Amino acid sequence: MRLFRNTFSIILFSLCRKIVLTQIIFYFILEDFVFYWGHRVLHTKWLYKHVHSVHHEYATPFGLTSEYAHPAEILFLGFATIVGPAITGPHLITLWLWMVVRVLETVEAHCGYHFPWSLSNFLPLYGGADFHDYHHRLLYTKSGNYSSTFTYMDWIFGTDKGYRKLKELKRVGAEEDNKEM
Repeated sequence: MRLFRNTFSIILFSLCRKIVLTQIIFYFILEDFVFYWGHRVLHTKWLYKHVHSVHHEYATPFGLTSEYAHPAEILFLGFATIVGPAITGPHLITLWLWMVVRVLETVEAHCGYHFPWSLSNFLPLYGGADFHDYHHRLLYTKSGNYSSTFTYMDWIFGTDKGYRKLKELKRVGAEEDNKEM
């Protein structure tokens, strides 16, 4: 009987782990889609001037500025974070895990540093601090880089062209510097 209980516990734990991971991945994909469009709308002339400009007061963001925004923006973009869990009705621990991971990702994207352990070094579609810093350097509607976590929406709609061009120029410049040495 004990062997049955242990085997059942292992199978149940494995299944729960897969469900939690699947839900978190779904939340990221859905959050990125909703956030991209919401953030892009916030860069229209009127909404930028009256709402989103509060968040852009810092041209060089740091961790705490990730949550510095107009109350209307917090409600508007906060919807992107909660829509996935609202659809799936997750276990409370899954919800907590999602919220912690989401806030940590947001703070990392606004920290202003590209750390060696940043996920952007390991996941090709992950934006990270460098991607988001570019967004904060340019003001109003021409900034691009509207995605929150992953860059696929900006790539699909071409709103990251300036960023990709800048990265290529930096890469070519670094290669030329290395040749001179």
